[in-house]
Amino acid sequence: MLQGQAPVSLRVAALLAAVLVLGFVPADATARQQKPQPTVKASDLAKRIHAQINKNRKKHGLQSLAWNDALSRIAAKHSRDMANRNYLDHRNPEGENFSTRYRQGGFSCEIQTGSELIHTGAENIALSRLYNSTTTENGIAYYHWNSEREIALKTVDGWMNSPSHRENILAPHWRQEGIGIEIGPDNNIYITQNFC
Repeated sequence: MLQGQAPVSLRVAALLAAVLVLGFVPADATARQQKPQPTVKASDLAKRIHAQINKNRKKHGLQSLAWNDALSRIAAKHSRDMANRNYLDHRNPEGENFSTRYRQGGFSCEIQTGSELIHTGAENIALSRLYNSTTTENGIAYYHWNSEREIALKTVDGWMNSPSHRENILAPHWRQEGIGIEIGPDNNIYITQNFC
């Protein structure tokens, strides 16, 4: 033993005591930690959904859709209207559909397939959430938040599992799309996708 050093057993005992003291946490401090709400930015979420749409089109041998800012603004306006007036529908309360919104937005879409059939656009809508559920412990609500990635995947998966939405996404004649998103204060995320 070197001079000035405590025996090994005494040093081990002191180290164990320090670990026990430092490792002791009062019971209320071991409660579940609240996960912070992830940042969900509407424009970033729209681009993630756009990327997922093009992945699905590519899997089915279709060309990617170009991003169209005008269609995105039209879609965003519809999403904002749905959020502000608390509805989820292709028609607004006045009965106007995407064709009216295209016209009001100064956008014209005419795609001819075959000798007579002309497509003038299409629309998908979805309602998602910032969180799926909450758990309450000792009177404290813990949120099960969704990330931008999870919201984008769930939105596109939902559309791909719906025959009419899937048909819009996989229509070979579409060349461009715009996606507009409104995140409401009530946890709801309104998503509109417009095609041409």
